[in-house]
Amino acid sequence: MEKYSGLYAALERFGAATFRRIDAAYTRAWRLRPAQASGEADWPAVPGAFVVGDRSGSVAVCTLTSNALAPLVAALPGVAIAGRLYTCNLGIEKIVTNVVANPRICALLLCGKESPLFQPAQALRALVGSGVDADRRINGAEGYLPVLSGTTADAVQRFRSQVTLIDRTGETEMPGIEAEVRRLVAEFPASSGAPAPAAIARPEQAQPSNEGAQFKTLFPGGKREPLAYDPKGFIVIDVERDAGKIVARHYLPGGSPANIMRGRSAEGIVLALVREGLVTQLSHAAYLGAEFEKAETALRFGLGYEQDKPLARER
Repeated sequence: MEKYSGLYAALERFGAATFRRIDAAYTRAWRLRPAQASGEADWPAVPGAFVVGDRSGSVAVCTLTSNALAPLVAALPGVAIAGRLYTCNLGIEKIVTNVVANPRICALLLCGKESPLFQPAQALRALVGSGVDADRRINGAEGYLPVLSGTTADAVQRFRSQVTLIDRTGETEMPGIEAEVRRLVAEFPASSGAPAPAAIARPEQAQPSNEGAQFKTLFPGGKREPLAYDPKGFIVIDVERDAGKIVARHYLPGGSPANIMRGRSAEGIVLALVREGLVTQLSHAAYLGAEFEKAETALRFGLGYEQDKPLARER
């Protein structure tokens, strides 16, 4: 990947750090849920966009961006867990952590549609084939921010040694996936002698206790520079309900039309605007992220969307 500009790098660090803090809080809440009645260790070890199937199964399935496949695949005999994957950082970290926490899993099947922007399937292939460097960046990965800073080098190595990766990226039909799962279950039968799933440590668990420390109270709000001050111009956001797409129209500071983009993912659109250098203020990027998320929510739930106004039920 090309070196990012100073702003792109700052936005990358800001977004990644914020998302990780939110995910860490969610993970702590996940670990406080009641223990399983079976008496086995609490597995999966970390939360994520997945469906648990047969806990004694030997096959894990990653459906990439094909969300609807996960519950169908998880119901197949021999599948321990199935879930989607959008990113080549947090998403892959969760796969590594949950797979390593269950020694019975020895095959990982990739299927579903690849994301052309984030390329998580390519990153997983690179991880299994080439591992990570000293900064835990996946060697040879081409997607956005392929750094596994939320896991350990030891966990990555154990993951690479434990699983065989079977790449069927692009396969979205259940008959083909089911046939592949049957083949893998026969080729990689779950060993009756394999240990039960067990939670493994993640870096945040090793941090020193903050017992006795107090939070500093902060208050929402702040000043966002007027969009006219952005030397790259401004963005007008709309939705095309029939097509199920968000529309971003980029205008130059003088009001001349410059660029247009259509997509279904708020995050993908914002990252593309940053990639093209069309956002030069962190506050502007934060504003756009919130607005595009509103537009995506409106499309998903049939709500009316108008930029800078609250979501409302359509009349």
